[in-house]
Amino acid sequence: MSETINVKKLKPAQLKMLFSNLEMVTRSGLPLSEGFDILRNNEENPAERALVNKLYEAVNRGDSITDVMRDSEIVPEYACSLISIGEKTGRLEETFASLADFYIKRDELAQSIRSSVVYPVSMLVMVFVVVVVLLVQVMPVFDHVFRQLGYEMTGISAGLMQAGTIIGQFGFWIAGILAFLVVIGVILAVIPSGRKFYNSLFQSAPITRDLSLDLSAQRFSLAMSSMLSAGLELDTSLEFAEKLVEDKRARQSVTKIRKTLEDGGSFLDSLESSGLYTKKDLALLAIGIKTGADAEAMNLVGEQITIATEGRLERLIATIEPSLVAIMCVLVGLILLSVMLPLMAALTGF
Repeated sequence: MSETINVKKLKPAQLKMLFSNLEMVTRSGLPLSEGFDILRNNEENPAERALVNKLYEAVNRGDSITDVMRDSEIVPEYACSLISIGEKTGRLEETFASLADFYIKRDELAQSIRSSVVYPVSMLVMVFVVVVVLLVQVMPVFDHVFRQLGYEMTGISAGLMQAGTIIGQFGFWIAGILAFLVVIGVILAVIPSGRKFYNSLFQSAPITRDLSLDLSAQRFSLAMSSMLSAGLELDTSLEFAEKLVEDKRARQSVTKIRKTLEDGGSFLDSLESSGLYTKKDLALLAIGIKTGADAEAMNLVGEQITIATEGRLERLIATIEPSLVAIMCVLVGLILLSVMLPLMAALTGF
């Protein structure tokens, strides 16, 4: 009995597990039908379970694994092309291993980026909460003290007190608006047009534009390594790799690489003129291409970019953390000074 599932592309983390499992099956020496039978009985994700079930049936019928992958519509086309080559050349194990490695590295870097984003956002929320508590809970106490002494808050302290009063009176509506904005943000992250907007923002923001380019260079390098090691032609590999690149500048660089090759230039010349890689990366690529180890060189460059990107994220966090702490201290200090100085003056003159 077939399962009804929504056709949705698997995420990198899911593809990582899928191809790791398939690589393990092909490497184990078990008959593919037996290996797929074990996987389908232990898979929890409905889409992946349905796919493995179809793979099991296809192997028993002697059908193509690639056709099953394509018909499922949940596996990227470029991965299907690699599997097709591996199936024809008898190198399915190497193909699955290469794809698993690609998605493992892609998922690891994505997790590093998410972790790097969560911490500053948490700090910002904490700063916001501290300021709100000071305005809503602490400022009225000082206002009460002033009134007991026969004085009224003026200037900055009066303005802060007014802000706290407004937040206290309309706190429910403010919280509702913030919750609404959060929901809108989550919805945008789910729908294609929203993800396109976030990607555009990520590519153009001064603090993330270089990171966006590095991510695309890493993805391009690892994808090229996977496809070249699987035996895919250079032109075809570049065509599929170009579709994986999201950054507009990186995509223009890949287009330039293809144009240089069409004009008769070498692969190394096209990489050097693309502007996608640093001199250090190009030196490694030059050695790999000249020695016939272009796939291995691409993989090493992808790993180097991953390490460099993670280092950049760590330095960014190291800069943001003390900055946010300093901002919180300054805000808290200014709020307290705005009431403490007038209070001390009132007590001195009392």
